[in-house]
Amino acid sequence: MKSNHFLTTLKGIFFSFILLSFIVGCSKKDEEEETPAAPTVEFSFAPVSPKVNEAVTFTTTSTNATSFAWSAAGTSFSSTEKNPTFTFTEEGDFEVQLVATGEGGSVTATRPISIAPADVTAPAPVAAFSFSPTSPEAGEEVTFTNESTNATSYQWSAEGTSFSSTEENPKFTFDTAGEIDVKLVATGEGGTNETTQKITVSEVVQTPPVAAFSFSPTSPQTGEEVTFTNESTNATSYQWSAEGTSFSSTEENPKFTFDAAGEINVKLVATGEGGTNEVTNKITVTASTPAPVAAFSFSPENPKAGEEVSFTNESTNATSYQWSAEGTSFSSTEENPKFTFDTDGVANVKLVVSNSTGTSETTTSITIAPASGGGGGNTNPCNLPECYIEKTTTTSSGFTTTVTYAYTTVNGTKLISSITTASIAGNLVTSFQYDAQGMKTRTETKLGGTLQNYTEFEYSNNNQTVRGNNYDAAGTLTDYTIDNYDANNRLVRTESYTAAGTLTGYTVFSNFLAIDGSFPQLNETFDANGTLTQRDILTYQDCQLIKTESTDGSGTSIGGVNNTIDARGLLRTSVATIIAGGTTIVSNSQYQYDCD
Repeated sequence: MKSNHFLTTLKGIFFSFILLSFIVGCSKKDEEEETPAAPTVEFSFAPVSPKVNEAVTFTTTSTNATSFAWSAAGTSFSSTEKNPTFTFTEEGDFEVQLVATGEGGSVTATRPISIAPADVTAPAPVAAFSFSPTSPEAGEEVTFTNESTNATSYQWSAEGTSFSSTEENPKFTFDTAGEIDVKLVATGEGGTNETTQKITVSEVVQTPPVAAFSFSPTSPQTGEEVTFTNESTNATSYQWSAEGTSFSSTEENPKFTFDAAGEINVKLVATGEGGTNEVTNKITVTASTPAPVAAFSFSPENPKAGEEVSFTNESTNATSYQWSAEGTSFSSTEENPKFTFDTDGVANVKLVVSNSTGTSETTTSITIAPASGGGGGNTNPCNLPECYIEKTTTTSSGFTTTVTYAYTTVNGTKLISSITTASIAGNLVTSFQYDAQGMKTRTETKLGGTLQNYTEFEYSNNNQTVRGNNYDAAGTLTDYTIDNYDANNRLVRTESYTAAGTLTGYTVFSNFLAIDGSFPQLNETFDANGTLTQRDILTYQDCQLIKTESTDGSGTSIGGVNNTIDARGLLRTSVATIIAGGTTIVSNSQYQYDCD
């Protein structure tokens, strides 16, 4: 047991000796490694006697340095570049300091620098200029280009003229010819300098006018419009005439229609700044047979089924006639025929007239009322009073809008002639035009008397299809609508198109009340793809609309209208609600009639 303990102790002493030797060896090795060299710092600058606002370049010759910090107390000089540049803006003595840093530490060097005042002597100005055109005429604008140096202000003048300017590059028009001395005085920090140049302004030479013209057609007939094209040169005004006619014009390119055949001398007098010149051209006008124009009227204006209608031919320049009415037995070549329509409805009567020159036709729609006691339908099934709206007053969101209505009587029927809405920008007026049978032919919208847009209507398919062409104020087609009516003259569908004919949407009217007239109880609006966008459910009382409930394509409510009817069956008040984007807008309207 003692022997084992001795060996263990001996092993411990041996390992301790080995460890001590290793530690001593490492310590001696560290002492033998080199210590990093400390940096040295030195710098110079150029120029050695700098002035205010003159750039100074600093150059360091430091060693053992890897970074630099430059500064100068009392200035904004601060840089970490090795060789920076700085401009002192004030004169005086300054201390420039450089701190150079390397592995061996940091070293600072400071050197004084004296900044002298800047040079203050400003260069003297030199006046100089050019002008264009170099040979101007009287009345021609001259542009002066200032070419002075070291100048900040200028004074231009020309003796004997009103030319006086302080602009740098002025313009002036000399109204008289001659040699003119133009003087420029240029002033700067270094003083004043002037120069004078002679400009020769010549008299304006006016080129005399030369009268010339052509016309089209070159062989016109009586009653045919002739267009004159002015081909004169150096002229500003014109006087046209033709002896033996009423032709007299001062337009540049006039038009005229000669009503008598023969050889006609047309004279053009052209006047310009260079004088007057005239030319005469001979035009041969031949006689022609004027084209026919179809027109007619009829009596009575409101015929009934079984009542004879007399047609009065009002055509001009016609030698033969052909009358007809689609869907009836009416056919005649008489000049003023008579015919009895045996059923009520709308009859489209057509007259075609002819002569040796050509053909013309016109169609007029005649509304044939049912015979007395014939049971052909009641145009006033609810026996409402013959009252017409004169004015509506609507209040919404604190604003009040007044709309007034005017009427006209056409073919025995009272129709709206205009609707006027008062606004801050002026009255917005929509006016309506009708043909002799009371068919709407055109509407116009004007704001403050200025045309905004208009619509023209075309009828086809026995007046069951109506196209409304919408134009802007310049007469450009913007879009159009097509309304379709059934055999009972009820509007059943409205379609909207772009000007190019692309369908944009349509509305279908259905579920009509079982009384005479157009009273749909359901209106559905679709987009061009046939997707439902709005549904309106309408409720009536004694032929008057008393309620409308509107939803979008998903069935969400988007508003409605609730109307109040008085004891006579007249609409008196209307409350409309619009729901959009989480906002509800309510408007209240009051109605005033001519029978109140």
